[in-house]
Amino acid sequence: MEFRFLARLINEKLHDRTTYILAAVVGSLINGYGQLLVPWFRSNLNPFEVFLTELNTRPGWTILSVFLAFAFPFCVGIYSAVASRYKNRRMESLARFPEQKPDPVFRAKKDGRFVEVGANTQKFFSRFKIDSAQGVLGEDIWARIISGEQSGKNFVTDFDADGNKYVVVHALTRDEEINVYMTRVSGLKLDG
Repeated sequence: MEFRFLARLINEKLHDRTTYILAAVVGSLINGYGQLLVPWFRSNLNPFEVFLTELNTRPGWTILSVFLAFAFPFCVGIYSAVASRYKNRRMESLARFPEQKPDPVFRAKKDGRFVEVGANTQKFFSRFKIDSAQGVLGEDIWARIISGEQSGKNFVTDFDADGNKYVVVHALTRDEEINVYMTRVSGLKLDG
């Protein structure tokens, strides 16, 4: 189990305002039902008088029951949110991949128009004023990709604007769009 990851998820949920709003709303409903409506249904007495009597005769239990009505939805809300995020952590990681990859990753229509572009890719395209798949890959490679004849084949392209070579991998989606993953293979600068 990844305790640091769980601690981070719990901390995020504790800093989320909606956690407290939901606990307040649900806790108020539980308290209203349990402390006011049930005594009124059972005895037809003024429920506020019954509550005050309970508070005077057994203050500890009454305060504890009010507190638990708020604590229960609070704890359940945190547990369900953290459990769901923990269960889907792999998918979240995969979804963040295009945003974190330093080389271009994008999805385009067959005419070359971009459908989805990661944040780093958008910066790259803006820097070199690229507005279509053909602008980064060239007409020839894009034509071979959309023809489908060389499906699954990698291409190597020179991108003259930054002076690098890129390996280009592509995959057709169910929507007849094309995912393109570029990886720089020349001009790499190592940190250090």
